[in-house]
Amino acid sequence: MTITRGIRALSTGYYHDFADVPDTDENLSTCVVFESKEDDCHGAVANSWPDSIALNASITRVAAASDATVERVENSKFLDRISLYGAPRIDLQSQVQNPKSCCSKIVVDFENTGKYSLENEIDTFIGKDFGDYQMNFSSDHLFEKEFLICSQSISEIADQSGTLKHENTFAKCKIYPYGGMFEYGMHPQLMESCVFRVVHDGKQLCLRISPLSAMRNLGIDPTKDQPSESGYQFVGVKNFSESQKTNLYDELKNGFCKIEVINKNTEETALYKSNAVLHQQKTNLITINFIKEES
Repeated sequence: MTITRGIRALSTGYYHDFADVPDTDENLSTCVVFESKEDDCHGAVANSWPDSIALNASITRVAAASDATVERVENSKFLDRISLYGAPRIDLQSQVQNPKSCCSKIVVDFENTGKYSLENEIDTFIGKDFGDYQMNFSSDHLFEKEFLICSQSISEIADQSGTLKHENTFAKCKIYPYGGMFEYGMHPQLMESCVFRVVHDGKQLCLRISPLSAMRNLGIDPTKDQPSESGYQFVGVKNFSESQKTNLYDELKNGFCKIEVINKNTEETALYKSNAVLHQQKTNLITINFIKEES
């Protein structure tokens, strides 16, 4: 005689140890098969998965390495040339005052410890193995966030009024990508793409650098062109990917980071996606929570 019964354990709110990350709406489904032969009876778990997995991680930056320069020619007169990433002059109206805060990539690494919940019980673990499960990362890093940088030198040519000619359009200014923001201790919500434009104060050439969110707060979308009566107010950056338009915090909260989990008993695999992140203030340490992705 064989009896098959499904047991469904519902999540009951915030787990005590996970108080800093939101609970998940997903439930754990377990199929238990009871087999009976004469007087022998045994039970075996055919398929069960953790409710959630929380991994401790660290964030580091990869500097923007480029020999690109920026120069400006106005009314056929050469004004100035500066290094884009070496030792640029920053305009006083820049939201980013320290260009060394900008980088080409942010790397999130697993710090070799974590917790997992299974059937409303929580256990801690070290390494990639825990209980009957094993994690598999698709690369050496848990997550990587790349930013657009300027890898080619820029030469701006303007007419007598200072209007730039960009391809077949005329614009007051051109916006360029400058990498991403990162400082030690910074909240991941502030780790986002930056853009810049070239300004000349009458004495020297400078860069005005802004995070995407700062420009959006001013009602400007730097990823699009803004038309004006005489052409364009500015020409935006068109080749930002969706990831490059999003800060690190929102990416991790919305499932951009994924891990494969292997059931060592059945060799079945399941994909887990990130759904919450907790930042340890004044450090580069975070905890990322994962839930099982629905197939």
